[in-house]
Amino acid sequence: MIIVLKRNSSETDIATVSDMVCTLRYQPRVIRGVEQTVVACIGDELSHQSLEVLRNLPAVESVFPVQKKFKLVSREYHPADSVVSVGGTRIGGGNIEILAGPCAIESYDQFRTAVRDLVACGIRIVRAMPFKPRTSPYDFQGLKQDGLQIMREVKKEFGVAMISEVPGPDKIEPLLEVADMFQIGARNAQNYDLLEQIAKAGRPVLLKRGLASTVEEWLTAAEYLIVNNCTQVVLCERGLRSFDPSTRNLLDLGAVAVAKQLSHLPVIVDPSHAAGARRLVPALARAGLAVGADGLIVEAHPDPLNAFSDAPQQLETAKFRQFLDDLAPWIELARKERQVPSPT
Repeated sequence: MIIVLKRNSSETDIATVSDMVCTLRYQPRVIRGVEQTVVACIGDELSHQSLEVLRNLPAVESVFPVQKKFKLVSREYHPADSVVSVGGTRIGGGNIEILAGPCAIESYDQFRTAVRDLVACGIRIVRAMPFKPRTSPYDFQGLKQDGLQIMREVKKEFGVAMISEVPGPDKIEPLLEVADMFQIGARNAQNYDLLEQIAKAGRPVLLKRGLASTVEEWLTAAEYLIVNNCTQVVLCERGLRSFDPSTRNLLDLGAVAVAKQLSHLPVIVDPSHAAGARRLVPALARAGLAVGADGLIVEAHPDPLNAFSDAPQQLETAKFRQFLDDLAPWIELARKERQVPSPT
C-alpha cells in the first residue's frame, strides 16, 4: 500500500500516520517530495490488517495498493529517477557513467596498467575483481587475497573508485576495505540470503539480471536489497541465455526500457557479456544508451588476447579512448534527452 499525505502535512502528521502503520503491523517507509509526502507500507495484506482504515485520518489524501511484488523499487513509491553515488560519481537521474576494467585481476602489472589507461581516459569507476565465480572449477577463479592486496595498492596510487563482485557472504568483509561498490553477478541474482547480507554492508550495489530471470524477478531481487535498507542500487542488464550462438547472451534491450518505466532505479547495460566478442561491443553499447540506459559497464584489458578469462570480449585499454570518442555522440544525446548538462 502507498499512503499519500495531503500537501503541507506536518512532521507530527507524518509521525501519526507512521505510528498507525506500525500498529497495523506494517513497516512504514517515508519519502518526502517537494510538495507531498508518501508513506510506503511494507507487509503482507493477507496476514496483516487492512490499511484502508487510514483513509479517515485528517492528514491522508489517498490510500492505494501497489499490485507489484516490488514496492520500494516501483515508481508508485518513488516517481522520480533515483541517483546512486559511488565514490562521489553519480549514476542515474541523467548522469551517464561508463564503468570499465578487466574481467579479473591477474597480476599487479596487468591491473595497474589497466587502471592507468582507463583513468587517463576519464573512467571514474573501475572493475576490480579479485574473486571470479566461474561455471567450471578448472577455470581461473581470481587471485583472491593477492588480488585484494593489488586492489589496495592500485587504488591508493590512482584514487579511483572500484566495483567488485561478491560471490559469497564470506567475501563481504574482506572487500569492505577496498570496494566502493559491490556487484551481484548473474549467478547470484536470486541468492536472497546473499542479497540480504550485502544490503546490510552499507555499500552501493550493482545488481545484474539473472541468466534467465524475468524483469519482475530482477526487480524483486532489488526489492530484497532496498527492504533491507540498501537504497543505493543500480540494475544491470547483461543478456539472457539464448538458443542462438551468434552472441554469448541475448541482450534484452526491451527489458531496459521496461525496467526504466517500472522502477526509479538507475539501469546500466553490460555489452561485453552480452556480445562475447569485442567487435560487437561498440554497437551494443550504442544500443543500450539509445534505449535509455544510465550507463555501461565494459570489460577492458591491457592485453586481451592473453587474458586469463573472457579474452574474446575484452577491449584493449590502450585503445579505450577511441571507444569512448566514438561513443561520445550517443552519450551526449542521452544527456540532452534527460536535460543534464555535460560535466565540465
